[in-house]
Amino acid sequence: MNDPHIWWYVSRVSALTAWGLMSFSVVWGVLLSSRVFQGLDNPAWLKDLHKYLSTLTVVLASVHTTSLMLDPYVKFDAADLFIPGVATYEGATELINIALAVGVVAMWVMSIVYVTSLVMDKIPRALWKAIHYLSYAVFFAVGIHAAFAGSDVGSWWYAAVSIFVISMTLIALFIRFAVIFLRERRAVADAKIAAYRAELQAERAAMVLENPDEDSREKRTMVVQKVTVLAKDIVGIRLIPVGGGNVAWWDAGSHLTLHLANGMERQYSLCGDSTDRTGYEIAVLDTHGPEGGSTWIHRNVVAGTVIPVSGPRNHFPMVPARTYLFIAGGIGITPIRAMIEALPAQRDWHLLYLGKNRAAMALADEVAQSYGKRVTIHESDVSGRFDLSPLLESTHADVYCCGPESLMSEVEQRIERSRAHLERFNPVVRELDGGAKPLVVRLASTGKKVAVAADVTIASALNAAGVPIQTSCGKGVCGTCELRVVEGTPAHLDSVMPDSDKDKLGVFYPCVSRIVGSEITVDA
Repeated sequence: MNDPHIWWYVSRVSALTAWGLMSFSVVWGVLLSSRVFQGLDNPAWLKDLHKYLSTLTVVLASVHTTSLMLDPYVKFDAADLFIPGVATYEGATELINIALAVGVVAMWVMSIVYVTSLVMDKIPRALWKAIHYLSYAVFFAVGIHAAFAGSDVGSWWYAAVSIFVISMTLIALFIRFAVIFLRERRAVADAKIAAYRAELQAERAAMVLENPDEDSREKRTMVVQKVTVLAKDIVGIRLIPVGGGNVAWWDAGSHLTLHLANGMERQYSLCGDSTDRTGYEIAVLDTHGPEGGSTWIHRNVVAGTVIPVSGPRNHFPMVPARTYLFIAGGIGITPIRAMIEALPAQRDWHLLYLGKNRAAMALADEVAQSYGKRVTIHESDVSGRFDLSPLLESTHADVYCCGPESLMSEVEQRIERSRAHLERFNPVVRELDGGAKPLVVRLASTGKKVAVAADVTIASALNAAGVPIQTSCGKGVCGTCELRVVEGTPAHLDSVMPDSDKDKLGVFYPCVSRIVGSEITVDA
């Protein structure tokens, strides 16, 4: 301590170290506020590190000012250190004096920022946040102080340190403001999408209330224009109105009900271009199953066959989103293909098409050739089972999935409800707690009451009582039997659409669903 230059050295080292620590503290704070660490499990220590760096900065800044009072060369006193514009020393220029004053102001502001952060829980958060933003001003004020008042200004190493510290902070600030800008744009986009979804939902609810799908339930006679082999056990069928004319308007995700000559009714997704009003296109997979609908079509339907149809109906609507991920399993490509066709050219999307082998995957070559890198085709016979986990865990897209139940269940489990959109060919097995119980259905139009036994479906009981309820699949998949609920609470057991959507629309499907309580009033 006998060396008269010791305090000069202490002042230099403490100042440079404090400047570097403050820079790291600012950068760390920017990264925290930008949430780049949000994926880590325990962010508490990240905030603690920010506080630790800030505390060290304040301590070393105090060492810097104290050592200046003890330095016999500058001979600063308390007034020089605490009152802006007072400090000067022999040989100091006007620019240096201004830099000294700026340093005093920066010290006061830094102290205020630090102290208010210690008591942030006791002051309004908006006030704390406004004060905390002053830390950016402190950083640049300290930069001015260091650039003109430092005794090492002009040396190469000092210039290198200055450039590094300032550049690092500027990059962090750029990241911060870029994140703010992107978040604001995303918030605006999300608000627009939410508003548009609400508008579509309101329009659909109004349509159900004013006109409960009368047109889509009415049978119309159509003729098969052509039958095309699309893949192994899959044929494409184009239907046109008998006598010519246009078909009813439809949108992507819609399906038709075919009323077959053998008495069966089967639903098939429309897979063509929704802007084509001259006909409908469907694809039919021969399941070789005991129910025989698809097998009957494969054996009996040819060009010229007349088929009554009803629809189109849509329980798998595509809603606006920034990014889409389509996942099709086997014949599930049919509604997905129509959705892709309906998207604007600039929309961001990707298709994952899963199947056993390409020979059994309808439209695989067509979508691959048309959309290139946007399409991934996976053949399980060649590459084994596709692991969906990494894809679903990394995407923020709205996911549209159609295919086998195992595939859709996995998507449903891994994607939050708001982003998962599914269409099922077969219903999910759903059971009522305590089993089915007798109930009463009241008709809003006449006041008539129909008793429904525990072992009889609501649709069957209404039909038996002379109340015509159109049904098709009888499994709670197609939505043909849709009824509007006037009063009471349905117990949804179908798989037509999410229960929340049915409740918003005020509908239920009596071919399988029951009710909560003992009576429900419907518009039938």
